[in-house]
Amino acid sequence: MSEYVKDKVVIITGGSNGIAASTVSLCLEKGAKVASLDIVDAEATTNESLLNIHCDVSSEEACNNAVKQVVEKWGTVDVLVNCAAVMDNMERTSDCATSTWSKVIAVNVNGPFYLSRAVILQFLTKTNAHKGSIVNIASTAGIKGGDAGVAYTTSKHAVIGLTKTTAWMYAKDGIRCNVLIPGGVRTNILENSKAKLDPIGSQILGPIHQTMPGWLEPIDVARAIVFLAGATGVNGAQWTIDHGWSVA
Repeated sequence: MSEYVKDKVVIITGGSNGIAASTVSLCLEKGAKVASLDIVDAEATTNESLLNIHCDVSSEEACNNAVKQVVEKWGTVDVLVNCAAVMDNMERTSDCATSTWSKVIAVNVNGPFYLSRAVILQFLTKTNAHKGSIVNIASTAGIKGGDAGVAYTTSKHAVIGLTKTTAWMYAKDGIRCNVLIPGGVRTNILENSKAKLDPIGSQILGPIHQTMPGWLEPIDVARAIVFLAGATGVNGAQWTIDHGWSVA
């Protein structure tokens, strides 16, 4: 697996925890240079292969500046992993506040769009055949209607749409874009919102959540990300990683 990211410059969003943190560690282990973007300030590091950048992915300016910093440090970008995301509170459409909707869409949809656009502009300056790779992280909420509330579900459907159009539009330019669709992963994204969960939405979704065959660990998803980052020829793929939950 090391050849997939060895000597590559990889940007990973949400790098301070969960799937993204595991991906940062795995990419470094496999010989990549990694820029970890997060709204949470990281501790100082002496690792020359790691660049921590404070970045609010919902800000177009912050995303553009982050990519600029990476190019200034390492001269290029090879891989983008759009992993940063926020959860909703399991609200139905009629119960979802505009503030919740706006925040979830800003982070989960606008962020991947801003960063994809910025790195694609860098990819297109290259002369080699394989110019770059984008790996987006969706969710089984992006292919079903019973996993989360309206805002998160809509956002993850949008990420899959972003993946499809990017993969097709740039296929002849040597730019690949794929999406991973995890089921339940042991991260803090849901733990952080448990106290605010909507009781009606949670009651409706609860029986579906109980059918989940098992939990994933962040490293399970990270390994798939590293593979897709360098798997030449794999483009527009939608990979579910959910113990078979979505095929029930």
